Amino acid sequence: MDRARIIERELTPEQAHQRIQTELGRLGLTPVTRTLGHHVVSVQAALTDNDGQPLARGAGKGYAAAAELGALYEALEHYWTDSLTADDFHFVCASYFAQTALFSEDPVLRIADQQNKRVPCRIYTCPGQCPPFSYPVALTSPNTVQSVFEHEAADCRALHRYSSNSGTAIGASYNEALLHAINECIERDAVSLFLLDHFYYQNHPPLRQVTRPSHDTVLGRLWADAEREIGADVVLLDISREFVARTFLAFSAAPGVHIRIFGTGCSLDPRHGAWRALTELVQLHLAASEPEYKQYLFNAQRHLHPFPRLLRCLQFNPDTLLHRCAQHTVILPEACVDTSLPLQIEQLTRDLQHHGRTLGATTLHQTELGTTLVNVVIPGLERFFIVSSGNVVIPHTRGRRLEKRYQGINP
Repeated sequence: MDRARIIERELTPEQAHQRIQTELGRLGLTPVTRTLGHHVVSVQAALTDNDGQPLARGAGKGYAAAAELGALYEALEHYWTDSLTADDFHFVCASYFAQTALFSEDPVLRIADQQNKRVPCRIYTCPGQCPPFSYPVALTSPNTVQSVFEHEAADCRALHRYSSNSGTAIGASYNEALLHAINECIERDAVSLFLLDHFYYQNHPPLRQVTRPSHDTVLGRLWADAEREIGADVVLLDISREFVARTFLAFSAAPGVHIRIFGTGCSLDPRHGAWRALTELVQLHLAASEPEYKQYLFNAQRHLHPFPRLLRCLQFNPDTLLHRCAQHTVILPEACVDTSLPLQIEQLTRDLQHHGRTLGATTLHQTELGTTLVNVVIPGLERFFIVSSGNVVIPHTRGRRLEKRYQGINP
């Protein structure tokens, strides 16, 4: 198994596979998988009960073995997420969010004017020295409905359009889950700002285009296999912002459907982040040939049709990037120093604090074997990426800072 695929894991692939099989067996769940693609693939896994009824689904990406392992873990993640009860929360007054500096740039302020209302929250702790804080369930659990809470609870409908499971991650250990969740939050922030800069505000800043590694390298071979899988050349961009973790975005420049597919990935190891972006591009490209995902994209486009700037972000026209932006080349380092997961988590935490950000983590579920589901939030990071799901959203404080270069008019 290539090092790029295990750099953020504490178990070997063989150990992780044995672990997931044991976990599923203890839950009485049977996995049923199907594979899309031939070179770089997407594996779709459904977990069924004793009667053969599907209870949860997940998808994995990469070469066959890694894709199957990823699909099984994601399916278990979704099973736990969907089955979590709504009793792991407490209430805080809505005024708490207006009075706490941590939330000065966060979308949670959209309910801060409900002074006497109570907001259902979970408690989040920071791996560093920062005190714990409360954060609304409405922003982190899209499937939790208002009706499960008491009638005195604050009206959180204004938050639901910004709600996502981004930052929720599963791992064979707590550190695996936590590291994946932190990187995902940083990745989604970078994607949000990229969409705002290039499509919403049409600032067209220069692109940082990654130079293709040699074909005799692991990443070079994957890049070629990804292009062979989708039948088109792939462009890889470094869209990282100020944080030490690097975020990458991969897309095809070939003519295609009206809504373009792109893949993203983030890691302290640039080559691992690039790996994730390339394999996610293939995964979504293969999914786009399926009726369910086609309908999903159609519905997203229909929802955003009245909002031209939002629609541009969803459609992701590569001509806008390649023909209107200056381009700089980025050469990825040959290797990254092998760093333990606790040290990677510490590095990310300190870097976020250096940039005035605080991460909080909460454990949603953990088995006696150590398989863990966590949720991470980093208040103030941009959530605009949800536009790609067809949500009608606006940029928040961090995203609106890009508006100063925008000379157009609002839709």
